[in-house]
Amino acid sequence: MGLFKSSKHVPQEPLPSLELHLLDDPDRVFKPDETVAGHIVLTTPIPIKPQALEVTLWGKSETWIRTEHKSENSTTYYHYRDHAPLFDVTSNVAPKGETFVPGQVYKFPFGFRVPAGTGYERSGIYEKPQDGVWTVGPHNLPPTFWHGARVDGPDNCSISYGVTVRLTPPEVVIGKDNEPISCTAPILFQPLNPYAHIQVPNLTRQDKSFSRQSSVLAGQEPSTLGFRQRLHDRFSSATPKLDFTLGVELPDLLTTGSEFNFRTTFTVAQRSENVAHIPPITFKVVKLELLDFTFFRAPRDWQASNTMSGSPSKYRDKTPRGKYRADDQVNFEEKKTLLNAVPPSQVVELAEVEVPGEKKMTEQGLRCDAWFTGRVPGFTPPSFRSFAITRSYRVKVKVQVGVAGKEFECSAESTDCEMGSVHT
Repeated sequence: MGLFKSSKHVPQEPLPSLELHLLDDPDRVFKPDETVAGHIVLTTPIPIKPQALEVTLWGKSETWIRTEHKSENSTTYYHYRDHAPLFDVTSNVAPKGETFVPGQVYKFPFGFRVPAGTGYERSGIYEKPQDGVWTVGPHNLPPTFWHGARVDGPDNCSISYGVTVRLTPPEVVIGKDNEPISCTAPILFQPLNPYAHIQVPNLTRQDKSFSRQSSVLAGQEPSTLGFRQRLHDRFSSATPKLDFTLGVELPDLLTTGSEFNFRTTFTVAQRSENVAHIPPITFKVVKLELLDFTFFRAPRDWQASNTMSGSPSKYRDKTPRGKYRADDQVNFEEKKTLLNAVPPSQVVELAEVEVPGEKKMTEQGLRCDAWFTGRVPGFTPPSFRSFAITRSYRVKVKVQVGVAGKEFECSAESTDCEMGSVHT
């Protein structure tokens, strides 16, 4: 028979109940200087006299990166974590020294103004505090943000905001760690758009040169050219020849959920004397993409165990144990979102222009262009640069241009674009 002993564990008494109610819907997106308001409901099955009933509006940045080192029979994991507070504002809403008794429902209203930026400074936290990818000084608050495969998995980063209420000790705690009773309501945040006053963004231009040699430029229809004629055109110095440049102009400023315009251009660089006519130019957008880049970093978590989860080890503290894998870890990920271009294609003719001289004569101009429109998805977070997380964007386009019966492709990628918020 087995030997059993009675447990000496004493069941915990019934605990007070806390409810946190926000006045706004959970999907409300707050912006700077707006008010987060609500009320707390407290009931208790036993008389209590806590130190305080504290309500905190907070914002924080968190990153978790995991690397692994494999040997013949085992895998060792190294964890890098960063928990950076952005701000916290706390208010004690309970009357000092009051005793709360069973049978009563206590309500406490609260309200906080959402700040515009963080006043914290973290130059002593990271290995390379001057790295321009991030910032370590005070800056505007970044938007609510999440990047990663799983919430409970490694290689993720987040910017989060919320309201937390705590019934502080000494009288009422939960579990062996003596945690105060608390509850939290997350909120969504986006900063104001600092570029809202810019109506027309700058365009960055990229060019590529091509040549077209064909009898089509002498006025023949492409459908009438047989194999021999095409072969002759290719190698004969008498074939009409056109040197031209294709250009793509992309914006350096975007706005979440809004349209943006970009332009493609055709410019004649040089043409032989026997070029009689340049047929209409066909511009077609083959592919339009929004590229997003996420950079996040974290210092070594010396307290973490070497398991997959990296939970705190009771045998370790936060003191560095050596230089092995002690440097900050950095992750970089790029993702692409396919966009639609409107219209998908355009046919443009070179305009006739007057030739200077006594006689009024015209000839084909040297340049034509076509404008296209794309739209940024509404779920796209604004670009930002914070302590350990940075988000940036670029636009990439592949254009096909038909010139005298032949298609030429040109790809272009913008410089880093600022992505503004919808809030102005």
